[in-house]
Amino acid sequence: MALSSIFGGGSPSQQNTAIPSTSGSSSVTAKLKEQIAQELAVANATELVNKTTENCFEKCLTSPYSNTNEACIDQCLAKYMRSWNIVSKAYIARIQQASTSGEI
Repeated sequence: MALSSIFGGGSPSQQNTAIPSTSGSSSVTAKLKEQIAQELAVANATELVNKTTENCFEKCLTSPYSNTNEACIDQCLAKYMRSWNIVSKAYIARIQQASTSGEI
């Protein structure tokens, strides 16, 4: 399973980028918003992977490699994922709250 599917996006090659010219402007706008949302999800997932890799490997890897490094990396990655989930849920809740109150 690709990370992008976990975070709500698909790979750019899987996305339908063609927008029919006969559609109404609201349909085109909706498709563009959806495509942008998918691309942002992929970008966010990529950023999460890059940051966790950078930070956890810097913190945990020592030379020469040993099995204790693996446990450290597993724990570090688990912490990042828990934090990511908490922040994402709070962000989504705020977006939904703003949407229902008419702020967006």
